Amino acid sequence: MQTHIIRTESGDMPVACFDTARQDTPLVVLLMDAIGIRDELRDVARALNAEGYRVALPSLYYREGHFEDLDFSTPEGQQTVMRLYGGLSHAMVRSDMKVLLASLAHDQPVGLLGYCMGGANALVLAGSFPAYIKAAAAIHPGGIVSDAADSPHRAVKSAQGELYIAIADQDPYASAEQVATLERELQESGIRYTLECYSGAAHGFSFSSLPSYNAQAQARYWNASLSLFSRALN
Repeated sequence: MQTHIIRTESGDMPVACFDTARQDTPLVVLLMDAIGIRDELRDVARALNAEGYRVALPSLYYREGHFEDLDFSTPEGQQTVMRLYGGLSHAMVRSDMKVLLASLAHDQPVGLLGYCMGGANALVLAGSFPAYIKAAAAIHPGGIVSDAADSPHRAVKSAQGELYIAIADQDPYASAEQVATLERELQESGIRYTLECYSGAAHGFSFSSLPSYNAQAQARYWNASLSLFSRALN
């Protein structure tokens, strides 16, 4: 792993990069959840890298001058997470991704893997950069439908790549009504997608550090995401 500093319109964004022997291999951008960069996400990046992909893990809270790992197990850590999460908009992430892709894509196909807010961002980015993004996996995404002009369910309609969306059926951040709205937009736009509801799973099921961790759901999304990348990126 090497840390690259990418100069954006808002400052210096650290990006953990996991390279392959060749630079002409597909890039997967790992989009963090609200808890931010930590060893769990680095381990996901290493696992993707072991599958033969270059992986970029951007630290999206850099605008706040926050770079250290967060401890979500304490009340103080949870307050910090919510403050940082509340200050990060889709527009900011789009701006960051534009520079990241220009710096790291190397004219190769790009996939996205995002969790929680990163899942919502994956949908937005797939629609924002259709020429680059050939595959996007959104895992227990939250905030998929809102009144905002750049709500994920609207932004994703311009996507040209293939999508995989894993919804926890016990997720307060992705209601049945929101999921139906998102799926209607996907169908009407003719986007290639698979949307699966995971029975018995809760928001955050993919991370073993969280009380909501579900090993069966974790294995399911991982295999589905690898299959997606194998189809769409190689």
